[in-house]
Amino acid sequence: MKVVPKVNTDGLYLEDELVDDAFSGVVPFYTPSSLTISDTSQQLDTYQLIDSSSSTIDGTSSESILAGYTVGIPVPPGLYQPHFDIQGWLTYEAEYAEKQVEAQNAYEKLSKETQAAFQKQHDEWRNKPENERGDEPVYFAQTFTAPERRDPTTFWSEGLSAEAIKELTQKAEQQPSETDQLKQRIADLEVTLTQLMLGSTGK
Repeated sequence: MKVVPKVNTDGLYLEDELVDDAFSGVVPFYTPSSLTISDTSQQLDTYQLIDSSSSTIDGTSSESILAGYTVGIPVPPGLYQPHFDIQGWLTYEAEYAEKQVEAQNAYEKLSKETQAAFQKQHDEWRNKPENERGDEPVYFAQTFTAPERRDPTTFWSEGLSAEAIKELTQKAEQQPSETDQLKQRIADLEVTLTQLMLGSTGK
C-alpha cells in the first residue's frame, strides 16, 4: 500500500488516500447526488412523480457528481498549496497515446521490412552452391522504443499566489518557536512558584 494525494475538480490538494502499490495515473472520484426536499408540498409532488414515473427519479437520484481526482503522482516538496494541472495532464495523456500508436505503427512497419529483407537475403544465400555461401545471414530483431515521457511531477505547481505565500511565511516567522514557548512557560512557572513561596512565608 502507498499514500497518494487527492485533489478537487480545480486540481487543488485535498487530502491523502491509501491505495494499492499498483495504482498509477489520475482517476476521478465521485459523490452521490442527493435529492433535497424543503417542504411538504414538494414532498407530495415528488411522491406522486415517483409513483407515476419511478424510473426517472431513480435515474436522477443515482447520478454521481465529479468531486475530484485521485492522483498517483507524488507531490514534489516545497509546495504550500499543491495544485495539479488536470486539464494539462489529460491533454498530455491523449497526445502521448497518439505518439505511442504512431511509434508502434512505425515499429511494426520497420519490423516487416527488416524481416522481408532478411528472408530475401537468406533465400539468396541458400540458393547459392555450398562452397560459395559463406556465413549464414543472421536476423537482428528490431526493438520497440516508446516515446519519452515527460516527468509527471512537473504537472504539480504552487496553488497559492506569491502574496499569500509571503503572508504565510511572515506569520510563521512571527510565531515563537517551540523552544521559545517552552522557555516562556518555565519562566511563568518560576514566577508563579516564587509568588506562592512568598505568600506562604508571609503567613
